[in-house]
Amino acid sequence: MNALPRIGIGFKPKNLALYRTYNFILSAMLLILVFPLLIMISTALIITQGPAIFYRAERLGKDQNFFKIIKFRTLCSKRAQELTKDRTLPVGSNIETPLGGLLRDTRLDELPQLVNVLFGQMNLCGPRPVRAEIANIERDRIPGYDMRFEVKPGLVGPTQAYFGHGTSKRLRARMNNRNARRTVSIRAELILLGQIASSMIARASRKAVNSALKSSKRNLHLSRRVMWLEHDEGRSISPVEKIDGHEVVAPGLHMSPFDDTATLCVRLKSGGLRKA
Repeated sequence: MNALPRIGIGFKPKNLALYRTYNFILSAMLLILVFPLLIMISTALIITQGPAIFYRAERLGKDQNFFKIIKFRTLCSKRAQELTKDRTLPVGSNIETPLGGLLRDTRLDELPQLVNVLFGQMNLCGPRPVRAEIANIERDRIPGYDMRFEVKPGLVGPTQAYFGHGTSKRLRARMNNRNARRTVSIRAELILLGQIASSMIARASRKAVNSALKSSKRNLHLSRRVMWLEHDEGRSISPVEKIDGHEVVAPGLHMSPFDDTATLCVRLKSGGLRKA
């Protein structure tokens, strides 16, 4: 998402009541819109990883008040607790659930946080909520880090759209602090939400297409005859079940008249072909 054009986002509302109303109405509309998708994801997670499909954990909100964030569960809980005890999840940890990698890459695991926005714990746009342990570490390293807690955390934010996963916390904090001092622009928020939504759809579509292609190639490979006999001119005689010593077991031989010689064809796992 870091290729998106930058727009004037701010986190500081002019009127708290009106901004809360806007977030409530829009989050309710979005929940209704994505409800079928939420059901599909929930069903797929129940099938692949059991009934514990949601992840709830404490995060720091406005004025450093605690609230419980809601996400789809995408990680092995025990390993995630060990790896993220005092840091964010390391890159390449490989502890995702069967569908975890797809949901994390496409950000679809964040959709349940629309409920947090509906309840007023978050806004649609703002600095991403953090764990208290991470905040304690970063505030000692980054001047003015706590400015992010002067506004509500957001479902999405510019740091998600414009920065990659490897971007430093210091750079992210500088952008969040700047936006926490700037006044909210509803127009800019709606543009950002549209950009991120389109990016999520494009990324999910690419993942689905790539998955379908891989499945198709795998099925094609499985459907290929591993061994078969054919005439010298290339016409197939019979599939071969096995080779036992000097004996070739080919059940279709009695149905196909041929001369004394034939070519044994062997399809390798790599897709290559060997003949004898």
